[in-house]
Amino acid sequence: MTAVIPTNKPDVTREADVVEEILRVHGLDAVPIPTQIRSSMEIQARPNPDAVRNQAADFLAANGFNEAMSLALSNSAYHLGEDAIWPIDKAQLVFIHNSANQGLDCMRPTMLFSALESVQRNQNRQNADLRLFEFGKTYSRSGEKLSEVARLSLCITGVHATESWHPGAKKRVDFYTLKAYVRNLLARLGVSGFQETALQETPYQYALQYHRGTQELVTFGSVLAALLKKMDIKNPVFFADFHFENILKAVGNNKIQFSEISRFPAVRRDLALVLDSTVPFSEVVAVANKTAKKILKEVNLFDVFEDTSKLGEGKKSYAVSFVFEDVEKTLQDKEIDALTQQLQQAFEARLGAVIRK
Repeated sequence: MTAVIPTNKPDVTREADVVEEILRVHGLDAVPIPTQIRSSMEIQARPNPDAVRNQAADFLAANGFNEAMSLALSNSAYHLGEDAIWPIDKAQLVFIHNSANQGLDCMRPTMLFSALESVQRNQNRQNADLRLFEFGKTYSRSGEKLSEVARLSLCITGVHATESWHPGAKKRVDFYTLKAYVRNLLARLGVSGFQETALQETPYQYALQYHRGTQELVTFGSVLAALLKKMDIKNPVFFADFHFENILKAVGNNKIQFSEISRFPAVRRDLALVLDSTVPFSEVVAVANKTAKKILKEVNLFDVFEDTSKLGEGKKSYAVSFVFEDVEKTLQDKEIDALTQQLQQAFEARLGAVIRK
């Protein structure tokens, strides 16, 4: 069909404009209305990975973190040879042929060196106080099988806050600064009910791992001083590595429940436990939860005392508070005393604790 457009219709320039003119003459009421409406629906994974990622990024940005963006390529010299900073079996690395830059010859097996390179670059430019986070992927090989894992890394170093008049202000970040950010981020995403395991292995000087059974959620700790020295980094660096795919699974399985505030008062009891220095506080919490799970609401460590002359060699004293609460009734002294006695017996039997009177 060929249409000749009159000069008084300068707005008719397309096929759709011709159709519109015909409809105007023919009449819209004369156009039949279809009895069926068809549309395509997009099914997204739940939880939406982008929504969870944005939620985590917003939380970290609000806490003073800056987002870092680095290449997924790395230098195999970090992991191979006599001068390897973090030795990894060559068979586990995913190599690529990069003729443009021979220093980037493999896909990164860890997010750590991306963070350390950023710290090194900023340190060399008089910017040693950093809080960085990065979303990315790590790559590894097992035989002929290649794996690609989504990760979220946190890296902090330098001073805790800018200059302050407050004499008690914390001067530098430490392991517990990072731990607070990690736990608060997990709480913000609604991830709870995980186990805690202490680690002492490369690349950490000391570290913790939060996991659900064999499913790793996050590993974080203080980076080895020897590793930092090889990277020519002067300040201590604290690094957290989230397994973001497992975080998404945990968020997807999370069920939000609401309950009213208890109308009955809570009761607190304190115990002083003399333990071996190798016993972490997490074991005290685990034993307490198993013993008084129903009405135990909170366990808190408010003092640590170490004195060889008073406690003996290899001993320490934990001052621990326990908060009990029953949502159905007011707890009686007899019940609390009996439960406290059960806790004491459990600590003595399972942890070898001595109760200080």
